Amino acid sequence: MHIKRQNLTKTWPIPRKGTKYIVVASHDKKNGIPLLVILRDILRIAVNRRETRKMLQEKLVYINGKQTKKEKFSVLPFDIIKIGDKSYELGFSDKGKFEVRETSRKEMILKVVGKKILKNKKVQLNLLYGKNLISDENVKIGDSVVIKENKIVKTLHLEKGREAIIFAGRYKGKYGIIEKMENKMAVLECEKKKINIPIENITVVK
Repeated sequence: MHIKRQNLTKTWPIPRKGTKYIVVASHDKKNGIPLLVILRDILRIAVNRRETRKMLQEKLVYINGKQTKKEKFSVLPFDIIKIGDKSYELGFSDKGKFEVRETSRKEMILKVVGKKILKNKKVQLNLLYGKNLISDENVKIGDSVVIKENKIVKTLHLEKGREAIIFAGRYKGKYGIIEKMENKMAVLECEKKKINIPIENITVVK
């Protein structure tokens, strides 16, 4: 499936001029961006679609530790993309646009948005962007989890003094320190400015 380039969401950091059509993500089209677009149009590691497909066939690209051959694979915010010996994270710029930046981190960080008890009494953590994980870790809704090889290696609790990123709304992409939380709202100090933001719109990252 393709979409006219001029109709792209403004969160994609690519020119509106160029080929008339551009590929869309295989799933979660609202929150994701196709791997092809990241490799060819943002990082410019691949010159064209053929070169992108060659990279994928040669098993050079991994998303969150898993190899993928799908050029339309939907890369979601906070996913870790490994290409050769370099790693990148899909995040947001302070303008709220998608941003792919090189990182030394190998683990992704995701917010816990819900919990579900399964039939075998195991706990399923519902994570941001529709991802799920079975775990017996003592994690609360609102906390963030650091995930490596589909296992939680660390929990980042939602509490005062933590650093968080705003991932939705007017201030998307901005980082701040949590100063206070009350009535489902948080006060973040962002660049010496205090921002009131719904707690549901922030993810703890440190």
